[in-house]
Amino acid sequence: MHKGMKEARLHQSKFICLMCILVFACFPFSQSIAQQVPLLDQYYINPVVYNPAASGANGLFNAYLMRNQKFMAFDGGQVTHVFTADASLKESKYGVGFNLTSDDVGIFNNTQALVSYAYRLKLADSHFLRFGIAAGISDFRLNMNEIQANPNDPYLINNNYKNTEFMANMGVYYTHKNLTVGITVPQLLNNAVEEQNGIQQSSYQLIRHAFLTGAYKLPIKQVKDLSLTPNVMLRYVNHSPVQYDLNLIAELANKGWFAINYRDEFSLGLNLGIHFLKNFTIGYSYDIGIRKSGRYASNNHEFLIGFHLKGKSKKVPDRILDNDISTLKTLLAEKYKKIDRLRKELEDMEKSDKLSDKDRDGVPDEVDECPETPPFYIVDDKGCPVDTDGDGVVDSEDFCPETPGSRANSGCPEQKEERIEMEQHLENVYFAFGKYYLTEYSRRKLATLIKIMKENEFYILKMHGHTDDIGTDKSNDELAYKRLITVKNYLTLNGVPGNRIIIVPHGEHMPVVANKDDKSRANNRRVAFEIYSYQ
Repeated sequence: MHKGMKEARLHQSKFICLMCILVFACFPFSQSIAQQVPLLDQYYINPVVYNPAASGANGLFNAYLMRNQKFMAFDGGQVTHVFTADASLKESKYGVGFNLTSDDVGIFNNTQALVSYAYRLKLADSHFLRFGIAAGISDFRLNMNEIQANPNDPYLINNNYKNTEFMANMGVYYTHKNLTVGITVPQLLNNAVEEQNGIQQSSYQLIRHAFLTGAYKLPIKQVKDLSLTPNVMLRYVNHSPVQYDLNLIAELANKGWFAINYRDEFSLGLNLGIHFLKNFTIGYSYDIGIRKSGRYASNNHEFLIGFHLKGKSKKVPDRILDNDISTLKTLLAEKYKKIDRLRKELEDMEKSDKLSDKDRDGVPDEVDECPETPPFYIVDDKGCPVDTDGDGVVDSEDFCPETPGSRANSGCPEQKEERIEMEQHLENVYFAFGKYYLTEYSRRKLATLIKIMKENEFYILKMHGHTDDIGTDKSNDELAYKRLITVKNYLTLNGVPGNRIIIVPHGEHMPVVANKDDKSRANNRRVAFEIYSYQ
């Protein structure tokens, strides 16, 4: 009988010693300071569990339930339950949240209930900084019913104890594209809780902590929707060494994730999670202790289940959602430009109703001395074709408008023309039906031609303009000319001298293929290139 009682007391003594160790580790009394905030594993999935500034950051309503078990190899191991809910308001400009945490370590229980608020500040395009504050209560309880403690022990009073204190957390949360950085200060107030029992006094403090987190998401281009995210957390409390977590998360978008975790000489962990039914998430992590504590530090588990819901966005036409003055000024300037352009077009239409211009050269017939000039000819104020070099060949037909030449040689001096066969194929430039503007793809094609012309100063470029067979001969000749002028202007703007460019409009008369259908007609709407030398 006495032997059994001794064994029972021995087990009780061991249990009390273990509890004392956990007390000083999780809820330090007197001057001892250590980490008090529960160590969770899947905070990178649910950042709101630590940082109130992350509330509403992803633009969804989120609810998570987490259960974390540590030191399950002996009775009295730590069990932590956390429920969080957060939502975004005004397109994530504001966020609200709720956090309920229950942390049990043997005879100790700490329950916290907090509400949070976050505000987003836009620093620049895609640069956002969120500020968050959480406030609530912390209810600390100690149950000594099953423990026989020394009644004179100032730290273990042989009765039940509970105390409720106000507490607050603060955080900031920065995001830029795939980068996130967070700073959290849990137990901001650093307030103390004391219990007096006659001349004996027991106390503990909600010690202020500091957490720093960072992550960068790296898309893996070789695998669709796959990304790797290195994630780090640093934890600091006064008079204690900095602790850190290193995580590497492989995520398949909208499917799930797999992570490897390392916690500062304490544990290695694996984490697996999946997304299902569009709105639900489940995750599980398992830690393996790597300290000498061995079997006591093993069997650490964490379970997570989450629910997500996308809010309804109200789309209001023509409404400026961001009260940015510069954006408003830009929009108004574009509107005014459009109004001015429409007003000018209306005035031109009114003038055209009053004044007839048969040859469409911009000079009214009543003052046009050459009323039969082709519409694409360059004319002077009197409506007559311009001949800059005075060789009798008007500029619009003169292949060398600034150098006198003969009509037989299209206005150019008599020279021996030799076509140069290029090793690099000169690609044609194609146009949409009835259009004469260059696409971005066409500009990329012309980059090769520009380089050749700049590197060879004696080269002369001859451009041939073509159309399909839709329309009159006259309108197609005009369209071919406009296409050539567009290409020539682009080349000169990019450093090719205009006097080394010859344009030849052919209209619809030289199709590369018969105009039978849309595809063949598209092949004929082109500008082709040849390079010559003249001696």
